[in-house]
Amino acid sequence: MKKTICFLIVFMFVIVFCSGCEGDITRSLRHEGFSVGGDFSCDEFMPEDKDDTSYKKIRYLTSSSIISEDGELYEISLGQKYANNSNCKKADTDLDVVSLFDDKVFKSSDGKYYYLKDDGTRGEKYTEVASNDSDYPIIDLLLKQTGTYKVNTVDSKAGIYYALKNDGNVYSYKVVQADRNTPPAIESMTMVYNKNDFSGSIIDFNYYGENSGSTFVMSDSKAFKMYVKNEKECTKYADVACKFEMREFESYTENKDYILAYNGSLLITTYGKTFNVIS
Repeated sequence: MKKTICFLIVFMFVIVFCSGCEGDITRSLRHEGFSVGGDFSCDEFMPEDKDDTSYKKIRYLTSSSIISEDGELYEISLGQKYANNSNCKKADTDLDVVSLFDDKVFKSSDGKYYYLKDDGTRGEKYTEVASNDSDYPIIDLLLKQTGTYKVNTVDSKAGIYYALKNDGNVYSYKVVQADRNTPPAIESMTMVYNKNDFSGSIIDFNYYGENSGSTFVMSDSKAFKMYVKNEKECTKYADVACKFEMREFESYTENKDYILAYNGSLLITTYGKTFNVIS
């Protein structure tokens, strides 16, 4: 009888304690400019036993996919669940992901490029990007660079692209093309995000503009995102422009063990809640 009572007391303590943690994290994220979304379940990445270290880890999160650390593809549905009663399922393909271009195209280990999601009339997801696709020359030029993990288009007209490399830094490529009959070429490459400024090697990033709260950089220990430097003044006065700066996303750092995935605009917690950046 005493053992049963002790067990119940401990059990209730754990429930209350964990609920308190979740509430604190939710409040912290809302304070950071996130709105609470819906519930999320995905057994492959969310084990019931928190001490289980054998479960799959997430490398990249897009609006429609999860990519595991070993390059496996999973599809996600944030609203309606799949038939497996989960918000995720293994993609119907044996292709793996080696590198990404704008979260739309990926390079597989076979050296070819494939659509990550349906791209209108260009091609269905997981089908090969044709060499006559208008974006193929740029995709091929940048993803074939040695040690490239991920590429974001910054300004296609100006030929500016950011790329995460295997040395843990993000570089800016300047791409030029003399005319339509000349293939694009890299004119220059400069470092834009130095791992020394982000407390460790950069493992993910997304660029949505210098004035976007969704632009972020994630190192192997912390996350950083864009914040308004002069929020009080620029929201109060019509003639004061908002100024942005990249700084540490403290709620992420403090609650890293409870964050399953983050891509700048969407965040998923280990306790099954989604959060969206408020525009």
